[in-house]
Amino acid sequence: MARGGLLNRLLATQWHALRLYRHSVRLDAAGRPSLAAACLQFGKLLSGIEIDHGAVIGEGTVFIHGNGIVIGPGSTIGANCRIFHQVTIGTQDGTTYPTIGDDVILYPGAKIIGGVTIGDGARVGANAVVLTDVPAGATVAGNPAVILRPA
Repeated sequence: MARGGLLNRLLATQWHALRLYRHSVRLDAAGRPSLAAACLQFGKLLSGIEIDHGAVIGEGTVFIHGNGIVIGPGSTIGANCRIFHQVTIGTQDGTTYPTIGDDVILYPGAKIIGGVTIGDGARVGANAVVLTDVPAGATVAGNPAVILRPA
């Protein structure tokens, strides 16, 4: 079978996590919140990726080596993003969540915490801890994250 074919998709747990997330959104819109939540829990069990109810993930976004990804309930992720393993997108105070723009890459272990905005086309380095806004097109790394390459 060709690279990226049906068999590869059937075995890619991160692909299933996104499909189950999209299915849960449809179930929730149809007034079936319990089934939507069950769908997300099954995705977590199957893939090790935790997408909380209420997160918004844009089309074309992919999880690469998806194990350990955690996405909080108020988080918004744009289209065509690439998210590697062990990334956390969550809250610091329980109320404000990150907004991730389009075409963003979050490398392994990145932590995006609080009501920050990651601009379109930005890159967040491995194990970076982002606590402040990142401009579009910038590259950040470190703990706390600092801009290495401005837009």
